[in-house]
Amino acid sequence: MNAHSEAAITAQDPEQIVIQYLESHPDFFKHHSTLLERLELAHQSGGAVSLIERQVASLREQSNGYKQRLEEFIAVARENELLNDRLHDLTLTLIDNIEFDEVLNTLQDKLHDDFQAEAVELHLFSAGEADQESNPDLDGFSDFLDRGTPECGRLTKQQLTYLFGLQAEDIQSTALIPILGEGLLGILAIGSHSEHRFHPGMGTDYLTRLGEIVSKTLEVISEPGF
Repeated sequence: MNAHSEAAITAQDPEQIVIQYLESHPDFFKHHSTLLERLELAHQSGGAVSLIERQVASLREQSNGYKQRLEEFIAVARENELLNDRLHDLTLTLIDNIEFDEVLNTLQDKLHDDFQAEAVELHLFSAGEADQESNPDLDGFSDFLDRGTPECGRLTKQQLTYLFGLQAEDIQSTALIPILGEGLLGILAIGSHSEHRFHPGMGTDYLTRLGEIVSKTLEVISEPGF
């Protein structure tokens, strides 16, 4: 080793030298296992623990994190399975409906009982009525119908009043489902007293399927008489 190299090492931070050496020799502690027992690291509690204890604690924390994530995945899977079962049951019930009022009663009963919805309203109208200029009460619902996809979140007081009438004051969040079919246009509105129940970031696959089922059901029953 030349004088320049020796001078560079001497001037280098001792901690950096140790770090570089351990990085270059990852099996160092394998050959010096007793050293692990003597090394101590400061703990958040203010005490000191050995390196092995710290490693074990770190692995335990990682394991607990993985376990929590796994439990969350399992919970979501169970919830999805439950939703599918309830949607299947709703579909079978709707198949037996032959009148518009029956469909409405089924939706209200099933969504109240099986999906904990505090308010359920179904609005059907002609294509002309869906235009905001000819029907000011819609106040933006025409854009929602043009998009043709479910939306979740909070609505204006005017929108809530149009959808839920006297129940509007208690509704803090809503799920809107477009009802689209042959000669059919409408909104299925599900309201909750909780502002966190329906939010813009939640998935809408289930709501899309629900809308398709209701739309197809309404296509084959008698006209509601509007």
